[in-house]
Order: sequence, then C-alpha cells, then structure tokens
Amino acid sequence: KADRSKRLDLAWGAEEPNEFGTDEFLEWCKLVGTEPFIVVNAGNGSPEEAARWVEYCNSAKGTRHASLRRMYGHPEPYGVKLWGIGNELYGRWQVGFCADGEECARRTIEFSNEMRKADLNIELVAVGCEDPEWNLQMVKKAGKYFDYLSVHIYIRGVESYRELVATPLDIERRLRAVYSLVEACRRKYGIEKVIKLAFDEWNVWYPEAKAPLHEQATSVKDAVFTGLTMNSLHRLCREVPLGGFAQTVNVLPLITTADDGSMFVNPQYLVFKMYGENTGDLVLKAVLDAPSYYSEELKEYVCFLDLTATLSEDRKSLYLHVVNRHESEPAQLKVVFRGFKAGTATHVFLSGESLEDRNTFEAPDKVKIEKQEVRIMRDEAALTIKPHSVSVTILKQT
Repeated sequence: KADRSKRLDLAWGAEEPNEFGTDEFLEWCKLVGTEPFIVVNAGNGSPEEAARWVEYCNSAKGTRHASLRRMYGHPEPYGVKLWGIGNELYGRWQVGFCADGEECARRTIEFSNEMRKADLNIELVAVGCEDPEWNLQMVKKAGKYFDYLSVHIYIRGVESYRELVATPLDIERRLRAVYSLVEACRRKYGIEKVIKLAFDEWNVWYPEAKAPLHEQATSVKDAVFTGLTMNSLHRLCREVPLGGFAQTVNVLPLITTADDGSMFVNPQYLVFKMYGENTGDLVLKAVLDAPSYYSEELKEYVCFLDLTATLSEDRKSLYLHVVNRHESEPAQLKVVFRGFKAGTATHVFLSGESLEDRNTFEAPDKVKIEKQEVRIMRDEAALTIKPHSVSVTILKQT
C-alpha cells in the first residue's frame, strides 16, 4: 500500500487515495461473508489489463501476476467468480463510454474472450440499461459471451410518500420488461446461452447527494421503499437472481461513519439486516387481499400491504415478509397456510414514530429493529402490522 500513488479520478474530478486495493477488498469480503463482484475498466482500460486482474485473483500457475499475488502474501487463489465488464458504458458521464449498444457489444466480446482465457469458470455481467435498442444489440451481437445483463435504477425527485412507496411496483414492471426483451432477442437470434438480469445498482437519490461524495440521510419512508423493493426481487427471483444496493458506506449510504470511528446505520440498513438474517431459500406463491389507494404516477391502484413468503430448504422454517405502506393505520393480517403447520413464531419489524424518523450520530438507535408477539391458532397466524413498517415473521414447523 505504501508504494501506491494517489490518482486523479477522472469520472468525478476527485483525488483517489488508492489505499483500498484488490487484496484489501477481498479480505473485507471474507470478513463480512459476502461474495466479491469485481468490475473491470472497460472504458479506457484494455482486455489485456482485465485478463491480468483475473489472473492475479484466480490463477494457481507460476505466471507473472499470479506470482505477484503470492509475493504480496496470498499464496492461494481468491477464486473470484463474478466479474463485470464495465459500468454504465451507455452514459456520457463515464470515461470511455460507448456510442451505442453495438460498440459496447464488440467491446464486451473482446473483454470476455481474454478474461475467460485467464479463467474459464468466471461469470460475466455485461452493461445493460432500459434502452431496448441498446439491449437488443448487446444480446444480438454479444449474447454468447456474458451471463447477466445489468440494469441500474435510482428513484429521484418523488415528493409524495405514497408515490415513493408505489415506485417498487414500477421497478418490478420495468425489470420484467427488460427481461422479456432479452428473452425475445434470444429466441429471434438463436442465442442458446441463458441470460439473466443483474439489478446491481438501485436506491433512492435525494438532491443533497451531490458529487463527489453523494452524502444523504435516509429515513423510515426510505426503509419502506427498500422493503418493498426486496419483496419485488423475491417475486423476480428467476429473472433477477443477482442484486446489489448502491452504495454501502457514506456514499448514498446504508452506513454512515466519521473520522473518529463513530458510526450509525440508517433504517434502510436495518431492512437488509432483517431480510439477510431471515429469508428462506425458496420463494413461495403468496396471495394477498387488502385495501388499496390510487397512484397518480402509476395510474393504477396500489395495495397498502405487500407480502412475500420464503421457505427454508429443509421446509421447517417459513418467513413472511410484510410491508405496510399506510402512513398512519395499522393492519390486522390473518395468514392461512397450506401444507405448513406453524408451531412457534417470531415477528421482527421496524417502523419508527414517524415517516421522517432517522438515525444520527447523536441518536444512533432512534429507529431500530423491534419484536412483537404472534398468535397462532390451528392453521392460521394473526399479525398486527404497524403503519409505515417493514417486518419479517419467522414461523417454525411443529
């Protein structure tokens, strides 16, 4: 690290300290128990540079960059499976952007060819978007060379709370539209390779989040949005098996830190904590009947409640993920099960006293995960779902 020089970040016009490199990142991934996802520079970088990076991370041979990894104290390959070929190359804010999807497809083929020669077993994420012409060219020209097509969606400038919490329905619809186009292109052009979507950047984005640091503070209403988006991704589990929130620390953050070591997590982080610790391996079909309101933005009715159900692989634990969009009224929810007999139940949730409640350095636990009792009678569970809340009910099979 001492030998690394600071660099000019051309994209944001900022000074990049260059203190957190590949080895630090992969060590961090190991510490927090997550799978790494490395995106190579396909803007003004080269396929050769990308292949060397794959070699550094994954090769067990005695070649130059694998030997360099060993010299830096990491004898065993990291085995990084997931790699992205560029980021948002459709955008003129990117250094080395592509003029159109056809140019990006050609670049994707070149990078894929060399990166897979360094490691045949890696999975590749190519740059997609919501432009059908771009995606058509990517699948038509380069569909044989990648595994996932990325989509990024940020929600900006939504003033009404009810409209904000309606947007996950629109996100779900937009992702399905992209996937349908991908499938149609595969059929038309005979692309046998299966291509799924990677929803690898999403968040709310408020006006105060300005370059280069993009700092903002989110509240309970944004946690409700986050829970609803997570439920949408449950329903999209076949089409969108890969997701990634943007960002994590300080930049559009889940976690906010200070130079003195103090920190707090915002309500959106708590949604990830609840879902991360309490989600099954299988998504079940869930049918919900509840009151609705009309969204002027979507021009349709939106149910106040949103529910998904997931089941553990051993079929012994069932998880109900329930979000109440209503800003002031609790919901009395009766859940009826088929083929599952619940014995014990735990209900965890976050709500806060108001939609604008948020955590700060001075009050880091103003919004927190709480627990409440669940009544189970015969094959039914009775739940009280607080207003503007995100909750998970964990039921164990008798």
